[in-house]
Amino acid sequence: METVADRSSELVDKRYYRAGATWQDDTHRSMRRSRTLAWIVSGISGLVAVLSVLALVLILPLRQFEPYVVEVDKSTGYLEIMRALKPGDLSQNEAVTAANLVRYIRARETYDSRELKQNYDLAQLYSTDAASKDLTWLYTPANPQSLDKIFGRNVTVSVEIKSVSLLNRNTASVRFATTTRRNNSSTADNWVAVIKFRYTSTPLKNEWRFDNPLGFQVTDYRRDQESAPAAGSLQ
Repeated sequence: METVADRSSELVDKRYYRAGATWQDDTHRSMRRSRTLAWIVSGISGLVAVLSVLALVLILPLRQFEPYVVEVDKSTGYLEIMRALKPGDLSQNEAVTAANLVRYIRARETYDSRELKQNYDLAQLYSTDAASKDLTWLYTPANPQSLDKIFGRNVTVSVEIKSVSLLNRNTASVRFATTTRRNNSSTADNWVAVIKFRYTSTPLKNEWRFDNPLGFQVTDYRRDQESAPAAGSLQ
C-alpha cells in the first residue's frame, strides 16, 4: 500500500538534493580557502615582523652618536659648531684645505718689515685672479694707502686664527683676529674673511711645489670687520 510520504518523495525533484549538496560542498571549500589564505597572510606578516626586528637588532650597534661642541666667541657672540676631522684622500681632505687657508691668511695679513718679502711671496704664490690683483695693489708704490707706507718699519701685525668653516667645495669662511703693535700700544681687531679657492692641475715650477705641492689657489678674498677695535697698552 503506497503511503503519503512515498508519494511526497516522488513529487520532489532529485536535482534539488543534488544542488543542495553541491552548495554545501562549495561553501565548505570556500571557507577552507578563506581560512588557508588568512593563515598564509598572517604567516607572511609574522615573518616580516620577525625579519624587521632582526634587522633593527643588527643595525642598532652600527648607529653612532657624534657629540658636538659649540664655541661662543666672547667678543663677537659668534656661535660655531666644532667638528672633528674626517679621513679621506689627502688632496681632498678638509684638514689639508683648512691648513692651506690658514697659511694663506697668515702670509697675507701678517705684517713685519723683517719678513715682508717672504710673506708677500708666499701669499702671491697662493693667489690668482682678483685675489692676486688686490694683494699686488696693497703694496704698489702708486697706492697712497699701501701697507708699507702706512705701517713702515716700526709697526707689526700678528694674526690669530679662530676658526675655519668650509661653506662648499670652493668657498670658505675664516674668522681671525689681528693685533697691531705700534710703539707702546696695541690694537686688536676681529675679522671674518670669505675666501674662494680651487686646486689647479696646471704644472708649477719645482721650487713652487715645495711651498704649494697641491696647487692651492685663492681666486677671491674679502674680509670684513666683526666688531669695533679694542685698544690696550702693552705692559
